[in-house]
Amino acid sequence: MERLKPLEHAFKAFFFSISRLFLKKGRRDFVPIDGNQIKRVLFLRPEKIGDMVISFPVFDGLKAKYPHIEISIMGSPRNEAIIKGDPRFERIFLYRKNIWRDFKEVMAIRREKFDCVVDMICDDSVTALFLSQYCAPGKSRIGVGKVKHREYYDFNYDHRMGNTGHIIENTLKLLTAFDIDPNEVSGYAHPYVTPSALARADDFARELRNGASGALLVGYNLSAGARTRIWALDKAQELIDCILAYRDDCKVVLMTAPPDRARADELQARLDGRVIQVPPGLNLTEASAFISRMDVLITPDTSVVHIARAFKVPVVGLYSRFMKNFLLWRPYDQPVGAVVSGNDDNIFDITVDQVFDTFVEVVQQSATVEK
Repeated sequence: MERLKPLEHAFKAFFFSISRLFLKKGRRDFVPIDGNQIKRVLFLRPEKIGDMVISFPVFDGLKAKYPHIEISIMGSPRNEAIIKGDPRFERIFLYRKNIWRDFKEVMAIRREKFDCVVDMICDDSVTALFLSQYCAPGKSRIGVGKVKHREYYDFNYDHRMGNTGHIIENTLKLLTAFDIDPNEVSGYAHPYVTPSALARADDFARELRNGASGALLVGYNLSAGARTRIWALDKAQELIDCILAYRDDCKVVLMTAPPDRARADELQARLDGRVIQVPPGLNLTEASAFISRMDVLITPDTSVVHIARAFKVPVVGLYSRFMKNFLLWRPYDQPVGAVVSGNDDNIFDITVDQVFDTFVEVVQQSATVEK
């Protein structure tokens, strides 16, 4: 599939060069949209889970200022799991990279007669450009991070121009298009979790604490989207041994994506009874409920970082040294907790001591904040 990427990009470039003649350019005299004068807004976010999670503060910020506005979202099969059933969305559409199905989806979107389209894809995506044009013809188009395609949007905030702020803070700035001060909007907004899922997670945490309310529950996520972000089991075992020795009332909860369950089984078998796995078969929002009940979470750089921080759970995150990515996607609003590799390609050289020392610092800081 990777070999086909250049061909795909070349085709899109050719198609764009022909069809750009039919695209409508954005207004140069744009003034902030009066939310009281619109009813329906469509957001385009057909990307990964993490991209969707860091967008929730925008949706909630818009709804808080204009409760009457109906928010709909175009997601993707990759992030559908985190938005399915979420009551903050009036309608959920999916971009599947299937011409016929996507054409029908766009037609369904057009029938909704949205008053505004917000393209949240933070680059010059040809796909997003066409979706923004055809999903609501003639309506306001809000963009983020557009450079070459800037002229086709009525409003654009380019967060890449010398800005090293967190991705959540940068994304919130698109709300200025609706005359909303992003500094007055909370950067915390968690995925929707059903009451039954939260109750199940509460029961799980209560059983682990066994009456000791001050017991420390440490979540440990073993899964990541790329092998370069997965630590060896021997290191994970050594780290967990250090954590268990650190406090007698500590219990470690192993979390994995379903395909990695065997790795968790192997790791748990090497350790003592204070290491437990979350129940099998959880969907993503159910797993989010369990994450929300942890006192601290250790995880490689993946969407779980942002889910945990959305619930204000302290994170110890393992990152490669690719600083542009790290500065944008580090744990939100957390002064300590990130452990950065000495190279740009993987996290393999991060030591157990580095992670354990950071873990202790995070736990101590969290205890100070609670006081």
